[in-house]
Amino acid sequence: MKCVSASGGGWKLFFAEGSKLVVESKEQYEPEVYELSDTKTNEKVCLATGFTRHNLMKDWTAFSGTEASQIVEDGKPTGVYNQVAVLEAGQECGNTTEKADEPCAASLEPDEMVNLASLTVFGLRVIFMKTVVFNVLMTLRLWISQ
Repeated sequence: MKCVSASGGGWKLFFAEGSKLVVESKEQYEPEVYELSDTKTNEKVCLATGFTRHNLMKDWTAFSGTEASQIVEDGKPTGVYNQVAVLEAGQECGNTTEKADEPCAASLEPDEMVNLASLTVFGLRVIFMKTVVFNVLMTLRLWISQ
């Protein structure tokens, strides 16, 4: 048993082992549901995002067997959830937010710091491999000369 007491009020709450306490925001947001698909493999995924009740999607057949995960920003929970479900052949997502005429305009911009870090790691790997090869050659040379 675990005990939680409220400060100043004298209230105590007791929880049994394995209990889960979920504190939800007073603000209620409905999910935005998107059906994402891969044109090469023909796989589909259903994404529900931006909702505040953690068990909101439990009644949707596409999301049965999946659990919502809370969005965390700067190490602090936001109270907003996302949930993802992989769709089987012939299964539909349901009411989606996606507009048919509007293409997905996601673009990734190159990041200079990521490129610099990648080049630095590559350079360090090359130096490490040169060191290993040099040590192996010197060891073989020493063995042969004896």
